[in-house]
Amino acid sequence: MKLITFGCSWTKGIGIPYEKGMPKKEYLEVTRTQQDVMDKHSFRGILSERLNFENINYARGGTSNQAQERLATKYFNTHPPEGRVVLWGITSILRNELFVRSKGRTCNIFFSDDDSHAKYYRDNFFDEKTELERLGNMMVHWNKFFEAHKIPNLWFQTFNTYRFPQKIDRLLPKDLLTHITHPSIRDFHQSDWRLDSKRITQAKNKELVNPYSLHPTKETHIKLADILEKPLREIL
Repeated sequence: MKLITFGCSWTKGIGIPYEKGMPKKEYLEVTRTQQDVMDKHSFRGILSERLNFENINYARGGTSNQAQERLATKYFNTHPPEGRVVLWGITSILRNELFVRSKGRTCNIFFSDDDSHAKYYRDNFFDEKTELERLGNMMVHWNKFFEAHKIPNLWFQTFNTYRFPQKIDRLLPKDLLTHITHPSIRDFHQSDWRLDSKRITQAKNKELVNPYSLHPTKETHIKLADILEKPLREIL
């Protein structure tokens, strides 16, 4: 069986190479190079080992939900559905994937950035209610696709718990960051290397995430795998 994973940096495992006391410069250098460490010690890697699955990962650092939708469409348009299980992490809705003409390629845009283009798009073309409806419709559509092809699938929210207008089957009710911090706090973390919420601040103080990019540590990925293992097994 193949475990196909979609998501952002938390699913990819960025932050795992961090060791306590490591200087920031060294951390940034090793994070760029230690893909094998991320593959092995990320929660997707741990789950794959526990379930005896082969992991095929499309999660990327800084990616948007739109980018993951595109990658999923491309993958399932070119691969047979048999023997696949999908674990899909929803990231911040304050991101999008746009073609940037000055760069000549498609890029992921953070609406929280100070970049003038990101601010212009956010101020003129983004609406939270509309995006949640669009994202929810996408998830319902993919659920129907997976059901039609008998592909077990599970959704989780990475660091924010959104309230979708649709009923979405196989969606865990609470995001991963909340699971490891405080279940009664509802605030929003955008995962742009800033202490922008009480939950991520608590995660840093408890050393659940590294102090530089605020990504889960190797030890925290074990906790995340423990959280996801039971619901993942239940869909198989």
